[in-house]
This record gives sequence, C-alpha cells and structure tokens, in this order.
Amino acid sequence: MSMARDPAPRKTVAAKKKPRAPAAKRVTVKRPNLGPMGKLEDFIPYKLSVVANRVSQSIGRLFEARFDLQIPEWRILMALYAYGDLVFNEVVDRTSMDKARASRAHRRLVDLKMIETVDDPADGRKLILSLTTKGEKMCADILPAAAAREAWYLEALDDHEHRQLDIILDKLMKRSLEL
Repeated sequence: MSMARDPAPRKTVAAKKKPRAPAAKRVTVKRPNLGPMGKLEDFIPYKLSVVANRVSQSIGRLFEARFDLQIPEWRILMALYAYGDLVFNEVVDRTSMDKARASRAHRRLVDLKMIETVDDPADGRKLILSLTTKGEKMCADILPAAAAREAWYLEALDDHEHRQLDIILDKLMKRSLEL
C-alpha cells in the first residue's frame, strides 16, 4: 500500500513545480556534447537557425537564378510590397537585417530601378523607400515562385502540424520582439 501512495505525492510535487520544470530541466540536464544544453542538434535556437537559413538559401537560389536578386534584395522588395512605403529603419526592422546589408541591397534596388527613395518630409535625415512600377511587377512575378517553394516545404507537415507551426512561429516572433 505504501507503494501506491508514493506516486501521488510525487505527482502533486511535480504539478506544483510544473511551470518551473522546463527552465530547471534545461539547466540541470547534462547532455554529452554541450553540457547543460545537450547535443547541438537538439538545441532549438540552432535548429531554427539552420532551417531558416536553408529555407532562405533555397528561395535565394531560386530568385538569383530567375530574377537576378540576392536574399537581402528580395526581402526589401517583399517588405515594401507587403507594407507599402517604409522609412529605411523600418525596412531594417521588418527584414531583421543589419543596416549595412540593407543599405547595400537598397542601393542595388535603386540602381535596378525597382525602388526609389525620397527624403522624409517630417525628418530630412530619414529616407522613405517605395516600390516603382518595375519593382511592383517584380514582386508580382516573384510571389508565385515563393508560394510554390513554401508549399514544397509545408508538404512535410499535415494540416494540424501546419496550423501548429503557424501558432508556434507567431508566438516566437512576438517573443523575439521583446529582446
């Protein structure tokens, strides 16, 4: 009988500590390759980074071959297409690129006549970026290829997993804004 009573108190203790368990477990579990983190392949930030880079690179290769655009350039085009005219710093924020990389891509897009810039009338130190007609057409041409590539990746998931991925990524995106 005492054996039957033992699991109940453990469940009660575990239930009380449940909100803290993930953080404590992450810190105290010893894994062979990375100490408390464990194997690199099990480390969520690593997995997210690798998957994001592979997706971005596959789309980047597609856009480079078909449209002669680099990843930073198509990110800027898509941000302007999705959100309309943006101040340069907003483009940097929305694309999560560093300013130097965004600046190089911005200059090339201006040279290609896909975007144009004007001084912000409210603050002359800022530039407002906007799509040209040529840039809008490029975006319209890119979207079907981007959607097809996205669909290819998502074929690995069933409908429930796809919905869960959207929910999880939305939560992680919101959380990342807190940094």
